[in-house]
Amino acid sequence: MNALLRFVSLWLLGLAVYVGGWYIEGPAFQAVQMGAVALFLGAAGLALMAGGTRRLELSAAEAIVGAAFLFAMLVAFIRGNPMSTAYGAMFLVVLASAAVLARQDAAASIDAVFRRAYIALIASVLATQPAEYLASVAGTVEYSVGLVRFAPLGMHPNLSGLVYGGGALLFFQHCLATPRLHHKLFALLMSGLCLSIVLAASARASLLALGLTGAIAVVLIAWRGSRRARMALVLGAIALLVVAAVKAGAIADYLTVILDLDSPTRGTESGATGREVIWREGILLVFSDPLLFFTGRGVRAAGPEVIGFPVESSYINLALEHGVVFGLLIALCFVVTAWRALGRSFASGVMDPVLFLSGLMLVFVLIQSVFNRYLVAVGNPFSLLVLLLLLRLNLSTNPSPSRPRSASFPRPVPRGRPHPSAAVGPHAAPQP
Repeated sequence: MNALLRFVSLWLLGLAVYVGGWYIEGPAFQAVQMGAVALFLGAAGLALMAGGTRRLELSAAEAIVGAAFLFAMLVAFIRGNPMSTAYGAMFLVVLASAAVLARQDAAASIDAVFRRAYIALIASVLATQPAEYLASVAGTVEYSVGLVRFAPLGMHPNLSGLVYGGGALLFFQHCLATPRLHHKLFALLMSGLCLSIVLAASARASLLALGLTGAIAVVLIAWRGSRRARMALVLGAIALLVVAAVKAGAIADYLTVILDLDSPTRGTESGATGREVIWREGILLVFSDPLLFFTGRGVRAAGPEVIGFPVESSYINLALEHGVVFGLLIALCFVVTAWRALGRSFASGVMDPVLFLSGLMLVFVLIQSVFNRYLVAVGNPFSLLVLLLLLRLNLSTNPSPSRPRSASFPRPVPRGRPHPSAAVGPHAAPQP
């Protein structure tokens, strides 16, 4: 294994994640996005050249997603849409690169790269937009404008909800997994900053997704968690109830403002900000042509510039681009992977926090994708992480991500396999 190539590969991956978090207006936007993709491809290429990539058979998720995009590319080619064909080819190359990175032994290093890139993004946000951030997180409302929604580094508020909501889960995962107290505290701080950016952006779909994801986590811990985990859950619930009781009025007032509940365009009477209407139109469009119902239109061939309106739902968008069959299969890949990850995380009787939070990240993106079309994407940091998680969690010999061992969260041992300490070789218990 070439250590220098591995080191450069990780740096390129970090740069890809960081550059993907910048959204520059104007002609430079596409150049920045393609630059981030090129860095990701370079990271995978150098990782492959460095050696150490495990030779594992193609997983079902890789086969389904790859086949879906290959089919979409062929459909676009037959329909004479060169741009959609190019997008399909690009995604296939990115998928292949993600498959290479998912097979690396240095999975813990890759996860650390994502966290460091997020730290750099948050530092850049606070350094370049401190006034806008503080004004937005405070719930500033301007006359004739309404609520001031934060756009970190030019990113659309809805997309920033996905990126930084996912970042909050990423850092909370590390907070639970690391045995070092100062690492826990720092990860908790970064998770809080990510949440504050989601609030500042008034990204309500992401806040709802985080809330529902948290509710699922609570139910699973109460049902299958250890006695210690349940006790921590009870203490946390008591603390939240005390804070809510003391500051109920202030919290209600702040949420009413930051969630824009009284707005005529985004409030409770707006029909999910108009989404009910465009969802209905999108569903009607899916069923409008029997052939396109099965074949779809091709990757990025169902945007507002093509069909006349934004779909604002990943599931309708998948049906329009890939056809109902492949769209359903892609969605099922995410659902099954999340279900299996959450189930495995309690297999030993003690919660594996890394595997548990990996499953919750997929749950988060599945719920958030009801309201936005970011389930399958490559142009932002969290979508790249989700793609890696989807592939990594489906590798047959790779059930859970690598993480530091600790007395609090011992690594679970899959049933029917010898304990990692009894295995031979440096890769006895690899994890994604």
